[in-house]
Amino acid sequence: MEYRINENLCQAKLSIIRRITDLALADLGPKERAVLFSSGQPADEAIPTELVRKYTDRLLDAYGSEMLQYGGHKGYPPLFPEIRKFLNKDGVVARAEDDFVITYGSSEAIFAMGSAFIRPGDRVIVENPTYLNATNSFRYCGARLVPVQTDSDGVNLEALEEAMKKGASFFYTIPNFGNPSSITMSLRKRKAVYGLAVKYGIPILEDNPYGYLRFSGNEYIPPIKSFDEEGIVFYMGTFSKIVAPGMRCGFLCANREVIPKFVVFKGVSSSGNINWSQYVVTEFLREVDIDAHIARISGIYEKKARTMYDRMKECFDPAVEFTMPQGGMFIWAKLPEGAEATEFCLEAAQKLRIAVVPGNDFFIGSPRSCGYFRLNFSKPTQDDIAYGIEKLGSLTRKYCRG
Repeated sequence: MEYRINENLCQAKLSIIRRITDLALADLGPKERAVLFSSGQPADEAIPTELVRKYTDRLLDAYGSEMLQYGGHKGYPPLFPEIRKFLNKDGVVARAEDDFVITYGSSEAIFAMGSAFIRPGDRVIVENPTYLNATNSFRYCGARLVPVQTDSDGVNLEALEEAMKKGASFFYTIPNFGNPSSITMSLRKRKAVYGLAVKYGIPILEDNPYGYLRFSGNEYIPPIKSFDEEGIVFYMGTFSKIVAPGMRCGFLCANREVIPKFVVFKGVSSSGNINWSQYVVTEFLREVDIDAHIARISGIYEKKARTMYDRMKECFDPAVEFTMPQGGMFIWAKLPEGAEATEFCLEAAQKLRIAVVPGNDFFIGSPRSCGYFRLNFSKPTQDDIAYGIEKLGSLTRKYCRG
């Protein structure tokens, strides 16, 4: 049979992360060792398993089958004030005029935003490089992606203004420890980005999955949403990185006037939310010393990031460029001019059983010639990091010296 697949879906890319991971694990022998630097998952030891078990048991005793029923489309009402308190503890993020809708992690919030604002052919401005799942969502919704280069302190303001002058449905940004680049936007640029958005009437979709995972460098930098007096910033958050990703509990914070539209979207896309995870997250936010919890997680990631960075300095060819991240989950590296990251990553997966993600698909247009690759340090063990980076080191010398 000939299947007539939606053209927009055909433009979306099969995750390079999945392809590389599958290659590294394919036909793995019982004595072979694979190391996955391709993930975006939290560390197993960072997930508060015992607390989730404790709260689940307690809440099941209190609510019984109600906790396991379908959840409402907007979300569990007692969770909203807890999210508001959580967001506002370091400065005003959620204004009185703002409201929430609960989503299946930030991925559903991204798709909800695209579904609500993008009409076929509309422009969507994105940082370049940026999160692959977001660009796939926007493409599926019919967007024409407009890439804007990033500097070491965030999006290039001149390029962003040029893009905004021509209009767009919205501007998508990850200001804190961007995926894949690990770049953090400076306070000066955040204020300037907000000013440009107001000037040209273009909403900002601010994605903040990694913002609480800072372990060094500058102090807390307030989100763009904290400057929002016009209701022009849509702020996405998730509990995947600070509680557990499998709970699929995220949220979209926006002006209360537009939230009903997203509630309608929820009814169509997923017919509600998971009561169990919302109940547990509510209890977690009420009872846990969140600052101490986040400090514990950040400490885990700092040790792993330092191990990876130090081993890269020791084992990689000196021509490979990379920097020590100040937070998040990734190190973004670059082979010298002329070396191809895709070839490097394919060989690493097939011959070394080390999964590393090439940078091509994070850039709009997926350029064939690309020397960037992304390494995840949060999920692998310290031992796997040391072993995997040593193995990759010999491969970098092959690609750097031709």
